Amino acid sequence: MTAAETTRPLTLITGGSRGIGRILATGFAEAGYPVAITATDTARAQAAAAEIAAETSGTVTGFGVDVSQPDSVAALRGDIEAHAQATGVRLGVLINNAGRVESSEGPLWEADPESLVGVIGTNVIGPLLMINAFAPVLIATAEATGQPGRIIDLNSGSGAQGTPAYGAYSASKAALFRIADSVVHFGDEKGLKIFELAPGVIRSDMTASMPMHDWRTDDDWTSPAELAALALAAASGELDGWTGRYIRAGHDTAETLSQQIPAAGSQARKLITEMDIS
Repeated sequence: MTAAETTRPLTLITGGSRGIGRILATGFAEAGYPVAITATDTARAQAAAAEIAAETSGTVTGFGVDVSQPDSVAALRGDIEAHAQATGVRLGVLINNAGRVESSEGPLWEADPESLVGVIGTNVIGPLLMINAFAPVLIATAEATGQPGRIIDLNSGSGAQGTPAYGAYSASKAALFRIADSVVHFGDEKGLKIFELAPGVIRSDMTASMPMHDWRTDDDWTSPAELAALALAAASGELDGWTGRYIRAGHDTAETLSQQIPAAGSQARKLITEMDIS
């Protein structure tokens, strides 16, 4: 482990073997963070971890987990705690990245039911179970080190504004805002921060499967470097004033966000619907 890595906490990234998760794993490893990535298949996670470590000269470890299953997430917590004990590096950052989109665009009644269940299982149940299992670990780290534990949810413009062609995916990302509200309510005073980070539109296997993106050319995709930079700013504490709020790579930067921290009690960048129920 390098001297740089000893000053940084362990970062756990679900779905880190490919796509956006791999971009983040690479960026964090390059920045000197010890990284743990997951995939549903342990061998794939370990192989990807070895590749990222070789590319970055960082410390990257792979674990298998099905984030939609309580027993699997509980086993991952045991693995991460054992890893922290062996390395002496506490978990300080959790990135809920693992995600799915339904297999077809269009009306919900024309979608494959198994696909709909899979989207909600991975995108909503997954973050719920990961926060349930790992928030206590992050709070313990905050108590021991005096530095907040931080959660970064990979959210989406589909959660903030909606994408009718992908109803289940949009609903799953909107749900993350409500989960974040609860984390802030109960966790902020305990040193727990959470961010709803939209990656913009990153070229990946997922976006390639979505016909709505077929029109895009090389200049119409968000830069992976912009995403990694914004996630690193959130993980470092630079953006703690944005806890519980929505930030977007390709639109926001650490510099612009640092200059406009929302006032206490402000509803800026939260999912708010005004409804007259009188």
